[in-house]
Amino acid sequence: MVQSQDLPVNRVDIDPRLIDATAAAIARWGLTETTRERIAAEAGLSRATIYRREVTRDQLVAALTARAAQTFRNAIFPAITGRGTAAERLQAALEAMCAAADEYLPLLAGMFLAHGEVFHRPGPDALTVDVFAEPLERLLIDGAADGTLRHVPEAVTATVLFNMVGWGYIHLRASHHWDPEVARRSVIGLALHGLVAGKAD
Repeated sequence: MVQSQDLPVNRVDIDPRLIDATAAAIARWGLTETTRERIAAEAGLSRATIYRREVTRDQLVAALTARAAQTFRNAIFPAITGRGTAAERLQAALEAMCAAADEYLPLLAGMFLAHGEVFHRPGPDALTVDVFAEPLERLLIDGAADGTLRHVPEAVTATVLFNMVGWGYIHLRASHHWDPEVARRSVIGLALHGLVAGKAD
């Protein structure tokens, strides 16, 4: 699986207020139309001032992405470590993932249109970055052990779950403007229960 160090991280000390301004600019203009000048405007800074900060637009977006990744980890942690069957905890983790996505919806919707490079490497054999898929993989292993989930190829299925639920939810929310509860219930219900009657192989 792709290692967590492959996830872009913030390697410079960036003022958190600039990260907030980056989120505000993306919410207003969209990811592709967000520039350093527009981020400066959201932060109440002049164009000259932000250039003196020697921080690039890509560094600011990477810092915001790292913040989103931490929000994801924090959101699903209770489901990973909590009580209940693996199936119950998997549903809770997927619901938490959707809730975390709503906090960064403009950023993630922009990344969806840009093929989501942050979350996986291109290629037919590439899997999702382990910081995102590994918690789901652990729940699939637990579910096979306690009998509440089918035995499946854990790494592959975790990648499918993350992409199906995560990107499906983001698309329905950002492009179709579905209500959060309806989008969450529809995507997670289909992912967990499927459509075919009876036991699927």
